[in-house]
Amino acid sequence: MVAYMQINLAKCKQFLRAIAPSGNLFLLLTLQELRKQGLTYIAFYALQRSIDGRGSNESALRQETGLEDYEISRACKFLESSGLIVIGRAEKDRRVRELKPTKLGIKIHDQILLTAAKKLQKDFSSDDRIPIRTQNRRLTEAAESFRKGNRTLRGPFQVSFFDTNPVEANS
Repeated sequence: MVAYMQINLAKCKQFLRAIAPSGNLFLLLTLQELRKQGLTYIAFYALQRSIDGRGSNESALRQETGLEDYEISRACKFLESSGLIVIGRAEKDRRVRELKPTKLGIKIHDQILLTAAKKLQKDFSSDDRIPIRTQNRRLTEAAESFRKGNRTLRGPFQVSFFDTNPVEANS
């Protein structure tokens, strides 16, 4: 018989305090564009997961988020009826409902992130006390820290809205 220990509550609180500002920042930066596009936070999450390929089925989304079946199903049906994803059966297991992004879905996803990035750029650029080179370095370091954290927490516990591509094209 294997005895299971619970994760330390203090460690969980510490983790939540650490990620709370970034999660709130992401929501604040994207909320207006999400509303403009008619997407909920859950639908955007499902769209992003379909694009990045990991967790690109309804079952995996349910496991990752811990949300009720109907919540994930509703978000996925909305995305499908809006032409942002296509839901089909997986080749290996026909019971699995696989999510594939459409060109429109990718375009809408990129538009939401671009709008949020422009807001963030504007906010950071308005602070002339910190050199731009330093701000760019801090952004790169913060992005890498989040990616590293996401890799560490991969699995049912992972909820990531951030890109997983370590190299962005300069625009």
